[in-house]
Amino acid sequence: MEDNTTIQDKNYCQMLSYVKRQAFSYSEKIETITAGTVKRLDVSHGKFSCVVKVYGTGTIQVQGQNSKLKDSLTEAKNAIENEEEIHELLPFEIEKFTETLKTNIPHIDPIIVRFIDEAIGCFKGNSLLGCAFLLGAASEKAIWTLVDKFGLSIDDQTNREKYFSRVGKGSISRAFEEFKKSFGGCKTKPQNFDLTQDLHIKIEAIFQFCRICRNEVGHPQIVPNLDKGVILANLGQFIKYIETIYGLIDFYTTNKTEV
Repeated sequence: MEDNTTIQDKNYCQMLSYVKRQAFSYSEKIETITAGTVKRLDVSHGKFSCVVKVYGTGTIQVQGQNSKLKDSLTEAKNAIENEEEIHELLPFEIEKFTETLKTNIPHIDPIIVRFIDEAIGCFKGNSLLGCAFLLGAASEKAIWTLVDKFGLSIDDQTNREKYFSRVGKGSISRAFEEFKKSFGGCKTKPQNFDLTQDLHIKIEAIFQFCRICRNEVGHPQIVPNLDKGVILANLGQFIKYIETIYGLIDFYTTNKTEV
């Protein structure tokens, strides 16, 4: 059984992590009471403010006027106290993924949304193979859309035709490699787009993970041994992954480029 100090630290870190993920403004304090210390977060978002206190017993208290901020913090508190947390994400956060994507990218392809929604359902049902396969399908659809939009933005017809002949309609891995080569050498890129940080880390790393997992599930030699924590970590990065891809899609939908 965990000692009380460990429970307090664990629950406090979970709340702090949640606050950071929501991009709420906050400050940290330590209060001393007769029973020991209380770890406190003063959290604000817009015109609303709340105080979150984590006691030595691990109990979490949310104070403040009724608001969406308080509702959000209370939902996190309940999940953490009930030990529903899984690594870095809380269950109710996962359920909001598709809603968040549709809000942030109103024109997102509904096929991508459906695949992600089904993947979340599989994850919640502990069907990791199904989750991995569907995430791979959503990822592949997004990458193919990017590959095509970039190709259509190539101003010179001859170069555009050469690009599409290299890309083809076969392997997504080959298509992505051809896109990377052409994108790396093109003269028109979004401002502030970092080739290493945005393409190789935010896009390629997750793309390759999803592709490999999907292939292991879809073309198995043995039953893949997928780790739930690893699947969840990549699921947690999926919104930023899709948003970064759509940032490029939108750019090349409205801008021509030379390769």
